[in-house]
Amino acid sequence: MAAGTRPLTAAALAVAAVALVSAQEPVFRAAVDTVRLDVSVTRGTQPVRGLTASHFEVRDNGVVQTVDRVSLAEVPLQLLLVLDTSSSVTGDRLDALLDAARGLVGALRPSDHVGLITFSQSARVSVPLTTAHHEVTDALSRVTPAGATAWRDALFVGLHLFDPAIDARPVVLLFTDGEDTASWTEAADVAETVRRSGAVLHAVGFTTTGRAFTRDNHNRRIGELAPSRSLQAAVDAGGGRLWSAETPAGLRALFVSALNELRARYLVTYSPPATPAPGWHEVRVRLKGARGEVTARPGYFVEAP
Repeated sequence: MAAGTRPLTAAALAVAAVALVSAQEPVFRAAVDTVRLDVSVTRGTQPVRGLTASHFEVRDNGVVQTVDRVSLAEVPLQLLLVLDTSSSVTGDRLDALLDAARGLVGALRPSDHVGLITFSQSARVSVPLTTAHHEVTDALSRVTPAGATAWRDALFVGLHLFDPAIDARPVVLLFTDGEDTASWTEAADVAETVRRSGAVLHAVGFTTTGRAFTRDNHNRRIGELAPSRSLQAAVDAGGGRLWSAETPAGLRALFVSALNELRARYLVTYSPPATPAPGWHEVRVRLKGARGEVTARPGYFVEAP
């Protein structure tokens, strides 16, 4: 069966997930000789540039590491778009989403890989990761919204599409306009899968349903739709950001902002002095002698030999 010809229903998804995990198991293996961290440093909404190895302190399971190299990431992207095409994404929302996705694909470099998963109550791999960017823009023109929302299932499938043999940074940009109402994948399971995958996860949604804004206890303007805890947990596990648009028209700017932030992220490399023990390694990154907000994956996973 071709990947883009039929959706993965809940039953088929369960079978496919087992096969994907088996086939793509190297995705969950961390190199034990060198660890590369994808790190964002921002001040307000602007990336902080000009940082060197001396500006970063990295702790691996509490042990301070010697940072070997810091560079602004010039490695190509493996960018997977995971887009909500449920029945609530119609009219202006659908037009804005498709326009934003086309703009993002058009801004990619020739060496970047891009793929597309669309989802409603089931996930569909519309275009596997490819450097033929026109395949994604062509697939976007065939999107028809219908059904419920299963972003956890779609994300779970998407995380297993990355090819670890390609020297490119795995990134997921997930758009959803509502709560998950149809996934078989549990929230804790998808967060753990993100955590082990090595991929950076950005999520984009709406802050409001279009009705009036309200104010919180600090008099900040907030929308009536807050991100779900499961979505926030997945984003945190992926070391990315949650981007919110107040209106459909703001989506294109957010997609561009997300791409610019990805281009401005640092690759922080260090070599542990001893072979890391199997299991989860918690990594903490902080700045020294510089100001900025640091966002990075919370760690990496080492398989038992």
